[in-house]
Amino acid sequence: MSDRTQAFTGLTENYRAFRPGYPDQTLATLREHVRAGATADWPDPWLLLDVGSGTGISTRALRGVFGPGPRVVGVEPGQDMLDAAASETEGVEYVDARAEDIPFPDASAALVLTAQAVHWFDRPAFYAESTRLLAPGGTLAVLNNNRDLDGSAFIDDHESLLERYSPGYDRYYRKYDLVGELCAVRGLTGATEHSYPWVRELTAEQYLGMALSSSKMAAVVRELGEERARAEILATAGRHFPDGNVRVPYTTQLVMARRV
Repeated sequence: MSDRTQAFTGLTENYRAFRPGYPDQTLATLREHVRAGATADWPDPWLLLDVGSGTGISTRALRGVFGPGPRVVGVEPGQDMLDAAASETEGVEYVDARAEDIPFPDASAALVLTAQAVHWFDRPAFYAESTRLLAPGGTLAVLNNNRDLDGSAFIDDHESLLERYSPGYDRYYRKYDLVGELCAVRGLTGATEHSYPWVRELTAEQYLGMALSSSKMAAVVRELGEERARAEILATAGRHFPDGNVRVPYTTQLVMARRV
């Protein structure tokens, strides 16, 4: 697809239904980091931006963990994603914009978050834009649910399916040094990383739906056809979980830095 911002066209129903949320402990750590940087000069209400917000999973999570006070805005250029998010607003807003060009004033945000999306961005441009947007003391946060690529035979099987049939796919495509990258951004300080391992339990059909929400798995479907792709995905689950109770190991990664 030539326009990467539309990569999830046709996938949003499964995305909204089957993608995981984020551990409460992770969200609480994020909230406390934002609160610790607060100053009397911050705009009132606080502005919390969720960049690459997709169907709004992380946007709604911000509203839940920060309560009703702040203004919570999802930033998303994918039209299908925006349409899906708009059907469940729950006290949040959405704007159609790219991560590298966000239509809010300088020093207006208490938080710029990107959850499960930074690998889609021009990261240096996004970091520069985030630094522009953040008020002094504000937080830039990168949040990822990462599958256990090295410690699970099931995940190895899942990733091998993608590598066989999704052209150009490499399971380590999100392996980069986020702490090092944020440390190198002028205007940010104190980059830190927090990791939270956990296991998500799914039925085989839920696992199938989650797999089919992936733009990478969409390439497998194009390569094999939908019927065979679905059969391969279910066979992967069946080999490791014959009882039908699929257990997906994750480590949730939260990397944060503060605006000077």
